[in-house]
Amino acid sequence: MIGILTFYWADDYGALLQSYAIKTYLNRYQETILIPYFPEELRHRYRFIQFNKRDKGLGKCYRVVRQIIGQISRGVFYSNWKAKCKISRFRKRYLTDSSRRLRNSWEIYEFHKGIDTYVVGSDQVWNPRITEGLQEGYFCTFKTWRKSHSRYVAYAASIGSERLEESFDQLVSEYLDHFDAISLREHSAVPYIEKLCDKNLEVVLDPVFLIGREGWEALIRTNRKRRKGYIAVYYTEYNQKMADYLKQLEQETGFYILLLAPKNRGFHCTDNQVNAVGCGPLEFLEYLYHAEYVVTNSFHGLAMSIIFHKPFVVFPHSVRNARLSDILHTVHLEARIVEEGQTTELIREKIDWTKVDESLEKAVGYSKMFIEREILGY
Repeated sequence: MIGILTFYWADDYGALLQSYAIKTYLNRYQETILIPYFPEELRHRYRFIQFNKRDKGLGKCYRVVRQIIGQISRGVFYSNWKAKCKISRFRKRYLTDSSRRLRNSWEIYEFHKGIDTYVVGSDQVWNPRITEGLQEGYFCTFKTWRKSHSRYVAYAASIGSERLEESFDQLVSEYLDHFDAISLREHSAVPYIEKLCDKNLEVVLDPVFLIGREGWEALIRTNRKRRKGYIAVYYTEYNQKMADYLKQLEQETGFYILLLAPKNRGFHCTDNQVNAVGCGPLEFLEYLYHAEYVVTNSFHGLAMSIIFHKPFVVFPHSVRNARLSDILHTVHLEARIVEEGQTTELIREKIDWTKVDESLEKAVGYSKMFIEREILGY
């Protein structure tokens, strides 16, 4: 049995889709489960109502009531709650229906003795800025307690940048010794990780590419297409240049702006935009699938645009741009990054999807070879 340790718990479209993809792909060959590891340190991040551990009694009640009233007054309470419910249903149906949440490495060790291969990743599981320090479970520290031999593999793991702060180097080096094989998602991190371990590193694709277009189309439950064309926008950080670009694109094409987000984050482009807040992962896929154009600065927004053959452009991310550049380089579409002063003509330039698919197929094949060799043991 294969057990996956990843960000299945995050209320984020990309995290949920990559979790679904790697579980679905591996399950074709061997029984696979998502281990319900949700580190204690991260549980505050996706609470519907935020409060501090120090809050007790009336203080906690006051904070909860204040946040609920604030969301209601801004008109976002219902949409945020609806998105939360849809994401929870997706997680329970497609990822794991376990009601138990493992807090630490010891609980992972005790969870399931039938697992003989542990797979860590994909996503930024080794990025301490996201995980609030290095979380031992994502480095399989429980390996030292297991008497029976199991295999430990990192698939498309990410540190979110070219390197971590020097203060993490020694601990990361110790933790990487737990793995039998390591693959990363970004080429830019290879030199740094190579210095910290004596293993051969490989670069593989994010799991969303493993199941192909057909795998995602199977989840799109309706062929309903909106009567009027729209430009789907998915962003992970606010970008004023993107907002200006979208305003101009709307004027030139007559398509309206459809903003995709689990929560209403206040990204304003035009007065005619539609905020598709409150949509779940399945609706997110559907909206991207039927879009006339896609504008994004998100890795998974870009990835699904490539899979669905959508005309798209990418705006650079201020911090996590390497993963965008890497996948664009893989399919030879580096020119789709919007540069300073570039016009909207870029998004209307035709893409040779035959060549894109050929390049992608080679990279997918290499990623599957890594899985067959290091995870499935073929």
